[in-house]
Amino acid sequence: MSESIVKEIMAEFVQTIHANSSVLEATQIMTKLGIGSLVVTQGGQPVGVLTERDIVTKVASQDLKPSQVLVEKIMSHPIISVEPEMIIVEAATLMSAYNIRRLVVVGKDDKLVGIVTATDIASWLARNEDYKNNALNAIARLHDVQQCILYQ
Repeated sequence: MSESIVKEIMAEFVQTIHANSSVLEATQIMTKLGIGSLVVTQGGQPVGVLTERDIVTKVASQDLKPSQVLVEKIMSHPIISVEPEMIIVEAATLMSAYNIRRLVVVGKDDKLVGIVTATDIASWLARNEDYKNNALNAIARLHDVQQCILYQ
């Protein structure tokens, strides 16, 4: 179990948005796709992550107008990234250390190749325990349903 690598569980489809886009554009993309985060890019490289939490805490709670706020002003950065070959347990430890729920996966030349979330890791753990842990089992089922909907 501990020898499995991030590449085995990461999502290769990663929705991105340019740093100079408005928060309104970001929310429209997130709403349309039913996702809770976007990887922010600049010059083709990942530079941050924009989450629903960023929008709530940095825009909505301050009564700012989303169409007038740039993504780069509220994104979480610097990004915490990992390589596809990182051992999953190490990735989970990194998430815990930084108190984050997603890691951007980069390959050669820091090119974006995927994203791995805490839910991906919980689902992986559930599968590796043959779904014996009820809490992990529930997360795994929810994650699998969400992935089916996302890719339809």
